[in-house]
Amino acid sequence: MLGAFLVEPKNPTEIERADVDYTLILNDGAHGFTFNGKSFPATEPLTAKVGQRLRIRFMNEGMMIHPMHLHGMHMTVFAKDGWILPAPWRCDTLNVAPGERYDVIVKCKSPGTWAFHCHILPHAESEHGMFGMVTAVIVS
Repeated sequence: MLGAFLVEPKNPTEIERADVDYTLILNDGAHGFTFNGKSFPATEPLTAKVGQRLRIRFMNEGMMIHPMHLHGMHMTVFAKDGWILPAPWRCDTLNVAPGERYDVIVKCKSPGTWAFHCHILPHAESEHGMFGMVTAVIVS
């Protein structure tokens, strides 16, 4: 079994508030390249509605770096390894090294199905198509 142990603050700050919350445990072990123990096409999409704030908690349990890339929207990185950052920053690709944990907020302004994957090609695609660390963010 594998899971995340989350401790929520009693009084969350404004940047920590989200309408939808997902945890993605990144791994590159014996079962291949996975999110929460599953590889594409078995990965589940992250879903939100237009106007919602989506929180994604990245935890890299693997032994490799995984630059996580979201199409169509930026991520605001606001915490690292459980600590709120003094200066949050925006990106469309977040490099998550082994053992690192990051918290990001995505403001879901544009409806659509947006690709979300590891940006190292062999972790997400082969000569047979997409596999591994690939999913989608669906904003309805």
